[in-house]
Amino acid sequence: MPDWNDLRCFLAVAREGSLAAAARVLEVDATTVGRRLAALEGELDTKLVERTPSGLVLTDAGRGIRPALEQMEASALAVERRASGEDARLEGQVRITLTEAFAVDMVLPRFAPFRERYPGIEVRFLTDYGSLDLTRREAEVAIRLTRPQDASLVARKVGEIAVAPYASEDYLARRGSPDLTRGLVGQDVIGYTDAAARWPEARWLAEHASGARLAIRCNSLLSVVAAAGAGLGVAVLPCLRGDREPGLRRVAPRVDALRRDIWLVVHPDLQNNARVRAVLQFLTELIQRERPLLAGEGHSAPSGRR
Repeated sequence: MPDWNDLRCFLAVAREGSLAAAARVLEVDATTVGRRLAALEGELDTKLVERTPSGLVLTDAGRGIRPALEQMEASALAVERRASGEDARLEGQVRITLTEAFAVDMVLPRFAPFRERYPGIEVRFLTDYGSLDLTRREAEVAIRLTRPQDASLVARKVGEIAVAPYASEDYLARRGSPDLTRGLVGQDVIGYTDAAARWPEARWLAEHASGARLAIRCNSLLSVVAAAGAGLGVAVLPCLRGDREPGLRRVAPRVDALRRDIWLVVHPDLQNNARVRAVLQFLTELIQRERPLLAGEGHSAPSGRR
């Protein structure tokens, strides 16, 4: 019977398309993935993947066994979740998936009390704009800015993030204050590219900054912040970051249409896990305590159409 670790390597290769990418997902080296894949092919006496210029692709045999292996994986993960869900120990690992910006601006600067309260819990912050899969145990807890579509997950709204236009003092001294009622005519704006081009901020700029020039495009919030700080143009930013960034000034009211909800998400099998529950409680208290900062309250801005 094939080794389950060999089967997991095959599934990772099937999903990721290369040994290196599969190795990153499995947190091993590519040599180990290649060795286990070869061992599985030897055990089954058949070729499962082929090398092509664009990466590894499944053979007919590989495609044939993949659904059955994914069912095996789902069953194994369910067993792990249910066993872990009954764990009453305040020790062990908890992985949180969230965006890098939210980790840097909100969670990490305020996380020291958790470490003091729960020294036995090792928290791993997985900062990525992609969505790690809680069902497949890629993380235990997620902080999302949109409500998850997967009805099998437990999601709780714990706060909101306000968004507004910002520009640097240097930029405003050179170009003057933007006028949203005229489509930011005569202004430069910082736009978005790649996956970030699908963000609501990108759509809002397309609608409300029709008179502006596109100065530069970025694919992450942190690069948009850097571009705005360098005086490259007007940027649409979470007030959490924009209000606290040295040299930036809010140049219009908060945009209600861009307000984001903050959701804490967990798989139901892990709700009773003591360490996961401790993390969820701490994050809930932290986010609710910082509600004024997240909501962008206490900062005035010029009036203008939202």
